[in-house]
Amino acid sequence: MVSPRTGSAAVRRAIGGDVRLRVCPDYRDDYLGQQVTKLYADEFTDADLICHVDSDVVFDRPVSPADLLDAGRPWIVRKAVHLLGRHRPWLAPTEEFLGRPVAYDFMQQPPFTYPRGLYPEVRALCLERHGIPMAPYVAGRPPRGFSEFNVLGAHAHAAHRTAFAWYDADTAEVPRLCRWYWSRGGIDAALRRELDGIVSGTAGPA
Repeated sequence: MVSPRTGSAAVRRAIGGDVRLRVCPDYRDDYLGQQVTKLYADEFTDADLICHVDSDVVFDRPVSPADLLDAGRPWIVRKAVHLLGRHRPWLAPTEEFLGRPVAYDFMQQPPFTYPRGLYPEVRALCLERHGIPMAPYVAGRPPRGFSEFNVLGAHAHAAHRTAFAWYDADTAEVPRLCRWYWSRGGIDAALRRELDGIVSGTAGPA
């Protein structure tokens, strides 16, 4: 587990001694800061594959590393941009970063799993295209002005397409390992009952 320095003591108390905690820098805008930390994820682990699980994701079934792969390849769910609604604030920042049009949204279904070699490639692309390292580039963006998973997914799609299994959203075969909520949406009574049901094992299928 990785936590910003501010709050890391509370996180350490919550997770106990069986989980390794790594401390990352604090950022003025932590929404952008947590994206920076993810884009340096390979520096926090020696794992060949890195699976990202955000705080608004809840697993409702047992999951093993094999579930993150399809025929040995990480899977990513995508949706064509022309099928999305008009609200897609991630698109322009992703195209600006990559310097080319992006045809898909790659944030359709968590968790998001990538090979460790993808991260230094994206950081090198930042330095090559924008002349500054990834951390100051992302931290200097306007609020909500970056999308780490769309950048990683779009680069994987362009540069390593055959190394991944691609699923189109809204099809029956899309892998679903967890439930995904909106972290800023609050918890009303109905959602509280749903979450309690997941924890107790009494929740039905999503």
